[in-house]
Amino acid sequence: MISLESYFNLASLTLTEIENGLSARLALKKIFSRYGITNRKLRSKVHALVIETIRRLNYIDWVINISLEGTSISQLHPYIRSILRLSVYLLKLLSIQPTQFFTVSIGLIAKEFGRKDAGFVKAILYEIERKDITSYFTRLSEFEKIGLQLFHPTWFVRYLFRLIGRSEALKLMRKNNSQPPRYLRVNTLKIDPDKLQRKLLKEKTVVTIDPELFDVLHIQKTKKPLIHSPYYKNGFFYIQNKASALVTHILNPKENDVVLDMCAAPGGKTTHIGQFMKNKGEIIALDSSSKRMYELLETSRRQSIEIIQPLLIDSRSVSFVFKKQFDKVLIDAPCSSTGAFWSRPSRKWSVNRRLIKWLNQIQWSLLERAASLVRSKGILVYSTCSLTLEENEMIIERFLKLNPDFRLTKATPFLGILGFRGLNLCQRLFPHVNDTDGFFIAKLIRRS
Repeated sequence: MISLESYFNLASLTLTEIENGLSARLALKKIFSRYGITNRKLRSKVHALVIETIRRLNYIDWVINISLEGTSISQLHPYIRSILRLSVYLLKLLSIQPTQFFTVSIGLIAKEFGRKDAGFVKAILYEIERKDITSYFTRLSEFEKIGLQLFHPTWFVRYLFRLIGRSEALKLMRKNNSQPPRYLRVNTLKIDPDKLQRKLLKEKTVVTIDPELFDVLHIQKTKKPLIHSPYYKNGFFYIQNKASALVTHILNPKENDVVLDMCAAPGGKTTHIGQFMKNKGEIIALDSSSKRMYELLETSRRQSIEIIQPLLIDSRSVSFVFKKQFDKVLIDAPCSSTGAFWSRPSRKWSVNRRLIKWLNQIQWSLLERAASLVRSKGILVYSTCSLTLEENEMIIERFLKLNPDFRLTKATPFLGILGFRGLNLCQRLFPHVNDTDGFFIAKLIRRS
């Protein structure tokens, strides 16, 4: 029997690790490892509670702050914050009776901090339970109200309304609050998609072959986490979002190509490129993170991709390292991830306009460096999982203006919608339109 106290404590500790800067995946992995949690049912329940709490964090914190007098949630101890956040999610958003978990919440605080802090948390929880918060909405602007009701930052609501209009923006934000689809990419060097489909079915994992990308399977149902499948461990597939897999299809590398992947780790697209090239040719894989590069090496080993040459380096200095040019160059640029709020909800609360401006400088530096590394008639693909114009169309416009020897070519296969600002050869994907993370992809060719 899984105790409610254990369930709540694990979720609180995970939320605290996420606040300290870990991704949800790494935070869960760290806490489960620390406490030796192998029970899959418990792991699944903790994962769901953490993710759904994070997804609604702005509303939860707003509710808590209304009930705090003379202080704010940011001034509380991280573990106390986590306990309060989980409690508010269960109370206000799942309408679970407080008798089922208030005692556990207060008991965990008493065990960790003593009776005084437990009394403080008890008072706050009962104040939150009693308080009618509907009147507080009248004091807010339209953007603030929508942001709280649909669990998105106010600045992002305002930005989306300008970008795609009110109706589409509301659809997108509602979609972001649902469970995202799960995809895997078949390693066709080892197995055919239909054969893998049959083998996974024997493990009680139901997948369907994507009608648009031949090597992508849509996960419908699975009995256990797919990373525990022997087919994953032996490199027959890689867990990858459909939009991410589309990027390699658009790059379309061939056997014996020489390819540069400028932001390669953790290796999803890099190994996909090797798959397209049938392990013939050369892939130079760059990344500045040793930890992520280690993941790339593990991924390539598992998938038996043998043509990758990893280089631990900041790609912005790469033009000073390489004298040769490449048939194809991929920049899957570091970005705000505003298109991936659906699958990575914690990103909603760490992104702001200042960060986008900083990322934009990095993205531009990468494009600048790439320009001299593409051979005549070679291909440059630029992609992000961002929705902002600044990180996408506007940076491509600037690049084309300053590099007349490049021109856009159609980013096929074309699954999304036309790029904005008249860049009709680029494509965008949106969660509510394409049932995948939001992405932008531009394909450029260097003139002879």
